[in-house]
Amino acid sequence: MSTSSNTVTQEDLDQFTITFRREIVFYLRQLINDGDRISVMFGDGRETLLTVLLDVDEENNRLIFDWGGSEESNRRLMKGDRNIFVATPQGIRNQFVTGQAQEVVYAKRRAFAVPLPTKYVRLQRREFFRLVLPMTRRPPCRIKLEPQAPEKMLGVIDIGIGGVGLESQEATLPVEIGQIITGATIDLKGASLLRLDLEIRYIGVLHRGNREVGHLGCHFVKLSAAQEHELQKFITNIQREERAKRG
Repeated sequence: MSTSSNTVTQEDLDQFTITFRREIVFYLRQLINDGDRISVMFGDGRETLLTVLLDVDEENNRLIFDWGGSEESNRRLMKGDRNIFVATPQGIRNQFVTGQAQEVVYAKRRAFAVPLPTKYVRLQRREFFRLVLPMTRRPPCRIKLEPQAPEKMLGVIDIGIGGVGLESQEATLPVEIGQIITGATIDLKGASLLRLDLEIRYIGVLHRGNREVGHLGCHFVKLSAAQEHELQKFITNIQREERAKRG
């Protein structure tokens, strides 16, 4: 589907709704790490507050976001019991609904806290779709940053027809946006071995407990029809397995 359309059908919402808590937390942290601005609609959709997410407090099941600039709007926000959050990083609509907001103190400043959402919607075109992989099904990706350099092994954390998200045990890697990594291999663990070139589109960090790990977002420079078929089969199989687990 195209993200350029303003019409969102129930079929769209159902197709792109995420209910796995781990995936929801992943995308919330991604918004936090990227510093993306997010709109909060409240008061039956009549009012909007522009803010940024600050933290995911999993232990207390709450999402913390920044205090607004208008005290009147802040008070009205806390009176409501339904808040709709919308962000569009890279043109992909991220949307979720939470319950009532409460005032908290975060990093010695006033902030809001709401319960963590149980559903998370990502409306995206097929080429932007990325499946967040379960920990047990994350294939290795082997790359060489230079022809004579030693091979590095990174973990695939999400993958789609358009590209892949990689995790490095090193917090920083000697790479830059736009760099092409040639001859990368992704072992789909029994499905096939993909050999392809990657273009780096994003460089960041992820938080794993008390440590930081490197995060690369990469675009597939060229995917053959056969490779696309193998990749789609791999994604479909994992989706089927995850649905079976939910019963």
